[in-house]
Formats: sequence, structure tokens, C-alpha cells
Amino acid sequence: MSEKDSILLIKKYIDEYNLLEKFSFNGDIFYEKIKLGEQNYGVAGIFFNDSPNLIANYIFKECETPVDILLLINVENNVVIFRKRKDLDIDLSKLAKQLSKGGGSSDIAGCIFNDRILNLTKLLKPLNAK
Repeated sequence: MSEKDSILLIKKYIDEYNLLEKFSFNGDIFYEKIKLGEQNYGVAGIFFNDSPNLIANYIFKECETPVDILLLINVENNVVIFRKRKDLDIDLSKLAKQLSKGGGSSDIAGCIFNDRILNLTKLLKPLNAK
């Protein structure tokens, strides 16, 4: 990578960081405690069109209700992105594979939106209705 490309990449990361400081999410958050395996997790779901990482970082940082696992759903593109709290010991790539055709890493994964995901989202309730 050239020095110019490196500087542009650094600028991009700094710009994204600064965006996070100003970013807010005004969409609906759906939430429920759900048992996965032997443990209950605080699972939240949101619908998004763009900026899934900014939304996820915002929710994990600002949401008063502790969110363990976040499902970011893009209906238009038929995809679901899974994110988790950094200190959570669960492999999201395995969860994505179990629920749909998906994969990723233990910290972030994705899959195709299907009936199993739809049924999971039906368990979630609007957060402000709690």
C-alpha cells in the first residue's frame, strides 16, 4: 500500500470514529431475554438500511437495557448481521450457521434472512413496551 493510500485509510477510520461520537439511532429496538443453549441472553433486534456497525456500536454503548446479542436485519437485501457484547463468550458464526446459511467470526457473523430468523424475531418485543 502506498503512503498516500495509507493516509487515506487512516483518515477514513478517523472519520468513522468521529461519526460514532455524533451518531444516534432513532429506530425501534426490539428485545427479549432468550435461552440459547444453557444460558439466557438479552437479545435485541433492529431493522437497518445502512451503517450497521455504527448502529450496533451505538446500541451497545447507549442502550440502558443490557444487550448481549444484536440482530441487525436488512429486509431489502434479505440479510441478518449478528453482533455481540465484546466480553460475551458465544460464537456468533455457529449461531448464524444453525439459524440459516451463514457464518463469520465469533464476534460478528451474518446469514440469509429465513423463517427461523423470522420466528426468533417474533419473540422480541418493543423495548419501550417493557
